[in-house]
Amino acid sequence: MEKKRELTKSLLAESFKELLIKGSFDKITIKTITDLAGVIRPTFYNYFQDKYEVMEWLLETEVFQNAREMVVSDMPKGAIHLVFKKMEKDRVYYQKAFEVTGQNGFEEILTRQVMELLELLLNKHGVKLEKMQGLRNRETFVLFQTISVVNGLKYWITNKNTTLTADEAMEFCNFMMSHSILDIMD
Repeated sequence: MEKKRELTKSLLAESFKELLIKGSFDKITIKTITDLAGVIRPTFYNYFQDKYEVMEWLLETEVFQNAREMVVSDMPKGAIHLVFKKMEKDRVYYQKAFEVTGQNGFEEILTRQVMELLELLLNKHGVKLEKMQGLRNRETFVLFQTISVVNGLKYWITNKNTTLTADEAMEFCNFMMSHSILDIMD
């Protein structure tokens, strides 16, 4: 019975994803999701409150669940790399997802997920405060790192002229996070 529940939830989420790729978030209704999934409308509410929760569940299950497992298994670089690889795999979906703005928008959901991942990473591996050179507030440090990762992902995914692979985007993001403009000036 539990397996059937998970299959139905996945089917609803995949239907949402397909509809978002083909159209606009605002035009997707619960009915269009359930029609595509082949279930009745009330079934949706057994699994999700709204479309935003579907988007959040997809990001959690397809990207961040595995990334957190990698952090716990002492593979922190692999965890962040996985985020880039998963988003590259479903690039068109994530391009459309970034168009969902405002409260509960995709960027807000992604920011929470990245922040939780970075917090887990720091909790698991600790922080050397002396390396932060004057920035002694861990929350501020995590927030700045989160903003860097989220904006890097957003630019890379949404910019139609960017031809970087996930590996190249990850390398670029690492470089940007480890160097200030003052470090690279002549």
